[in-house]
Amino acid sequence: MAGPTECRPLRPGLAPGRMALLITAAGALAVCGLAALFAAILDNVLDGDGVTAWDGPISAWIMVHREPVLTTVMRSLTEVGNPPVLAAIMALAAAVTTLRVRTLAPAILGSVAVAGFALMVLTVKLAVGRPRPPVSERAIAIDGSSFPSGHATGIAVVALVSVWMLTRGRQGHRWTRAIAWIAAVVLIAAVGFSRVYLGVHYPSDIVAGWALGAAWAGILIAAGTAATPLWLGHPRGRRLCRP
Repeated sequence: MAGPTECRPLRPGLAPGRMALLITAAGALAVCGLAALFAAILDNVLDGDGVTAWDGPISAWIMVHREPVLTTVMRSLTEVGNPPVLAAIMALAAAVTTLRVRTLAPAILGSVAVAGFALMVLTVKLAVGRPRPPVSERAIAIDGSSFPSGHATGIAVVALVSVWMLTRGRQGHRWTRAIAWIAAVVLIAAVGFSRVYLGVHYPSDIVAGWALGAAWAGILIAAGTAATPLWLGHPRGRRLCRP
């Protein structure tokens, strides 16, 4: 039986510290790949070439196929990506996890997640200054720069970090955790699509936002995994040993 400051191995013959190291390394590789994708799209946007050549045709096709009922659904769905809603979701996930493990680590992680992505999006928007699609194509009123999509970035960060915190260390069937992760990915995709459908972003804005948000989430998840020993002094916090 594991002692009060011990953590049971997650796999036979694999110590918790080594598992944390492997997860951190995998996260670092994923973050590098996502950062490279974001940088490539940013370069295309600044030069007006590459993937941006697809922005016009894709947006035009979607606009032609708009339907009144679907437009109403998309207007409601896109609200999930608004900053106040994202902050509320993150706060709820952090609060639930904090109460479960009885440490402030989840609350701190959630705060850093929201503040970090907001600062990154604002900085890039101001630096790039990409205009949004024409007003005539927009189904909702909105101002500001287009690149990257704050909604796409924010929902990627909040959904991924929230699901990671809520499912980490939970006992139960693996399929329940799988469903939670699938639901997060579907929500991320849906909110991103809604921005293009409503004519307030180009597809490249969305993909860049997903890459930026997922990269930031990856950094936070890797940091949270590496910081597992900080929670081991709390009996219930030992649940966080399981990824």
